[in-house]
Amino acid sequence: MATRMRFVHCGGFQIDNPLWEGPEEWATFRNEDLWHTFEAVLNLCRTEKVDCLFISGDLFEQEYVRNETIKCVVKKLAQLKGTRIFIAPGKKDPLVSTSVYRLALWPDNVHIFSKGISSVKISTLNVTIYGAGWTAYRQEVPFLDGFHTTNDGTYQLMLIHAAVNTIENQNTKFRTIMPEQIAASGLDYLALGYQEEWSGILQSGRTFWADCGSPEARSFREKGPHGVVIGEINDERSARFEFRELGQRRYVEKGFSVPTDIEVLAKKILAETCISEQQRDLFRIKLSGAVSKKEAADNVQRLKKLLANKISFLEIVSDERELAKSVLQVPTSFSQRAIDAEDFPTLQQVFCDHLSERLATAENDEKLEHWNLVRKIGLAALEQGRENHED
Repeated sequence: MATRMRFVHCGGFQIDNPLWEGPEEWATFRNEDLWHTFEAVLNLCRTEKVDCLFISGDLFEQEYVRNETIKCVVKKLAQLKGTRIFIAPGKKDPLVSTSVYRLALWPDNVHIFSKGISSVKISTLNVTIYGAGWTAYRQEVPFLDGFHTTNDGTYQLMLIHAAVNTIENQNTKFRTIMPEQIAASGLDYLALGYQEEWSGILQSGRTFWADCGSPEARSFREKGPHGVVIGEINDERSARFEFRELGQRRYVEKGFSVPTDIEVLAKKILAETCISEQQRDLFRIKLSGAVSKKEAADNVQRLKKLLANKISFLEIVSDERELAKSVLQVPTSFSQRAIDAEDFPTLQQVFCDHLSERLATAENDEKLEHWNLVRKIGLAALEQGRENHED
C-alpha cells in the first residue's frame, strides 16, 4: 500500500491557438514559449517522480489544432514513463464527434474522461480518480450536482473543467459548481481548470480545491504567475500543495501621462523594472494626454527609440483605438498557414479581421465604443453559441 500519492495539476495550454495579445511579431516566439512550458511540465513530472498528471481541460484549441501537433503531444505523453495521465476535455477541446481526441491512438498511460462522471481506481496507489469531460461546446449541467464519492478507503480525487460559482462567475452559471457541492463531494482534492489565472489552494469542507489557471498568459489581463500545482496526499489524509511558476514570460502593462521630457519618462520606466524583466517580459506602455495625433505618434516613436535596446519585447500605444487593434490581431503566419493548407478561415478569424478594420477607421470615441461592444458580443456568441454534441 502506497504511503503517499503525488500529482501535478495543469490545464489551459490551448495548443495551436494563434491568438496572443500584442504585436503580431510576438506570436511566433509565444508559441515557442508554450511548447517550452509543456516540456517543462513533463520534465517536472519526471524530476518530482509524480504518480499522476492531471490535465483539467483545454489542452488543445479544437478550432485550430493540426494533425502534426496531436501526434507530437501523443508521442511526448507516451514517453512519460511511470506517470499516469488523466485528461478532462474542456470548452476549447470538447469531446464532440470531430474532437481532436478522436484523431489519435493514445498510449496506455493516458485516460481521457468522457460524458458524465466516471472513475479509475489505482490499487497500487490507493487512489480513485474521478473525472468528466465536456461533450458539447455548452456545459449546461453542473458536474457535481448530487455527486458523492464512494467511501472505500482510497484517496478520492477529481479533475473537471469548470468554474466555481463566485461573484466573478455570476454570468456563467450554466457551467459553475457551488462551494457547498464541493464540500459535500467527499473528495480529498478537486482539480479545476477553467480560469486564466491561478486561484490559490482553497478549501470547502474537508475538500481542498484549486484552479490551476493557464500555464502561459495570453493577454495583459493575466498579470499574475502562471504554472502548475504539485500536490501530495498521504495515508493519514494530510495534504501538501505547492504552486510552481513555469510561465516563460509575464505581460506587464504600464500607463503614463505624457511629460514634456520623453527622456525622463524612459528613465522612469527602466528604473521601475530590473534587467532580467526587461529582457524576458512583454511590456505595453500606454501613453495618455491631450496632444494631437501627430504629437502622439512622435511621442511613441521617440520613446520606442529610447527603450529599443533596453526592453526586448515592447509595445507602445497612445490611445484606446490603437490598443483595440492590437488586442484583436490574428497572426499573419497562422493565416498564411491556413491558406497554404487550402483551408478556410474560421468565423472568428473573419469576424476579427472585419472588426479590426472598423476599429481602425472609427471616426470618434462614440464609434470606437460601439465597435468594442460589437466585438465583445460577437466573440461571446462565436465562442459559446455552438451546439456540436457527441451524441
